[in-house]
Amino acid sequence: MTEKQSRAQARNDKLRKVAAELFLKKGYDGVTIDNIVDLAGGSKSTVYSEFGGKCGLFIKTIEDLCRQTSESLARLDYSGLNLEQSLKKLSYNILKIITSKRAVELHRLAIGEAVNCPEVGEAWYRYGPARTTSFIQAVLERHRQEISNPPVPLPQVAVILHDALTGDPLSRLLSGVSKPQSDLGLRRTADAVVDLVLSSVYLGPAAARRAGGCK
Repeated sequence: MTEKQSRAQARNDKLRKVAAELFLKKGYDGVTIDNIVDLAGGSKSTVYSEFGGKCGLFIKTIEDLCRQTSESLARLDYSGLNLEQSLKKLSYNILKIITSKRAVELHRLAIGEAVNCPEVGEAWYRYGPARTTSFIQAVLERHRQEISNPPVPLPQVAVILHDALTGDPLSRLLSGVSKPQSDLGLRRTADAVVDLVLSSVYLGPAAARRAGGCK
């Protein structure tokens, strides 16, 4: 990368970073290109030439924020863990991330603007829930030998687990009817959801005993 390209990349990265913080704090309508440029430097013409305007920059910031939110999930270590243990570790970390203050703010921001700009909703879903679900599917695929005759394909099992895991805790936070759970509460929720889903797809020793197939 040339020095000129490096400077341009650094400038664009700063624009996106500043824009993300402003959008999270003030919402889409509460931020202008002038606000962003005043804090990030550069010019309005750069925003239009690189991102197509405020809406294009907003979509890019949604993508960036979603990626940042789920970054830690890609680095989880499952060494020595079986399917149940891996899913419980992943599920706890998913809950911890999606119930964080920043993630809830991002959810509200993206969904609120998706009505007026479908591309925003598409970006949020692709880099948010769909990416998180892909981590669950990857764990299921790695432990396919532990799964016996799942009632639905593994990609659908991943969706079911994701939705069961995130639905109630996130709905409560988005509606303001409860505060974030403690780490212990999140872990208990994660364990309960994984146990419920695996009861349909997993024939490990514990499940086999419950089914009466192992004494």
